[in-house]
Amino acid sequence: MENLQIFSSLAAAIFLEAAPFLLIGSLLASLLEVYADENLIARLVPKSRVKGILFGLSIGLLLPTCECGIVPVVRRMLDKGVPASTAITYMLSAPVINPIVMVSTYVAFRSDVTMVLGRVALVALPAISLGWVLSEVSAKQLLLNPSSAEGHAACCSSCCSGHHKSGSKLLAVCRHTVAEFMDMGKFLLLGALVTALFKTFAPASILGVFESNTLVSIAMMMLLAMLLSVCSEADAFVAASFSTISPAAQLAFVGIGPMVDLKLIAMFAAVFQRRVVLALIVVPIFMVYGLSAIFSMFLG
Repeated sequence: MENLQIFSSLAAAIFLEAAPFLLIGSLLASLLEVYADENLIARLVPKSRVKGILFGLSIGLLLPTCECGIVPVVRRMLDKGVPASTAITYMLSAPVINPIVMVSTYVAFRSDVTMVLGRVALVALPAISLGWVLSEVSAKQLLLNPSSAEGHAACCSSCCSGHHKSGSKLLAVCRHTVAEFMDMGKFLLLGALVTALFKTFAPASILGVFESNTLVSIAMMMLLAMLLSVCSEADAFVAASFSTISPAAQLAFVGIGPMVDLKLIAMFAAVFQRRVVLALIVVPIFMVYGLSAIFSMFLG
């Protein structure tokens, strides 16, 4: 009975602490879905490859969105002429390099700026690398069906309901916010339940491996992040609840999840060519693992 009480308390605490940030993120994603103009972004993108990549890194600060709806947005950007260097960098980095996620990470890790900066670095470096490598690739070579962005984007993600063409924009924002929050709330709830279950009932021997072997804990936390698919506005609270494992493993969790998880892999496969999908999966996994292992030497 005592274990059940601990389990329920942990799950409720994780969910309730993260839910406000998920709601704010859902609202901002809805505003972006209804009001954002990809044509304006295409006109503002610098011609230089380096400036284009830096522009892609910075868009998230002005157009914050989570990973659950960014793939259809990037598809439209590519079809409207935004260079791959900017679009791919934005797709991988914006779910973390935006004000809401950075604040939620800061709160989740109890005002630890090192964890915020570490998370930004874990995401920025793979985003920059893939943006650079794919910068000379055209939209036709990247996308499965370059000419049908709007129709395809509508079916890419269950949490992206497409462009609203009827009713007021305010009503469209409200509807999209509710749909986004309810859809991503299930992943947050699942993450909270699995985390609480693991912390409450896992044998001490398993917990000992997580706590004593940093390289194993990094790999296992990355795998857990990809399976749980928790939204980037809330995943830091799940990672922070594993308070007995190394900070590097916690960073690996919040680093890989926004770039590669089950829902993103499905969307990548529906939008991009097979070789591009493989690069979008393999490069972040290896870079996040390697960078997390390096960080472990400094974070302890």
